[in-house]
Amino acid sequence: MISPKVYQQQIQDLGIEGMVVSPGNIEEALILLDALEEIEKILERIRHNIRIDIRAIRLDYMEKIKGIKDSSKVMGIYSKQRPMKDKINDKRKLIDERDLKIAPYESIEYTVDEYLRQIKSIKNYLKNYSDE
Repeated sequence: MISPKVYQQQIQDLGIEGMVVSPGNIEEALILLDALEEIEKILERIRHNIRIDIRAIRLDYMEKIKGIKDSSKVMGIYSKQRPMKDKINDKRKLIDERDLKIAPYESIEYTVDEYLRQIKSIKNYLKNYSDE
């Protein structure tokens, strides 16, 4: 699993923040179009990796939550069953912990989606510009 900070750094390294797209001629438009397509591929790969990491976190916490449920089934002859209230509290803590762990990934995924939306719009503009 990759840290959200690494993903953030990868996005910053692309240099798309504040990127100005104003082609002077058709040749510049085509060069910008190629560059944007390359950036788009990288962003899609980053988004894919983020989704894999989020899925891994969810699966990990599903196992932990399942462990809480399964622990109530295992009882010895003289042991008491854990109170339902304790199990519910433990489950809530795990869910809150999971959500806190996933939040930075979702934030970066939202940023990537927003960049991809903008790139799509700019690519349409450049295609129309080069067709003229």
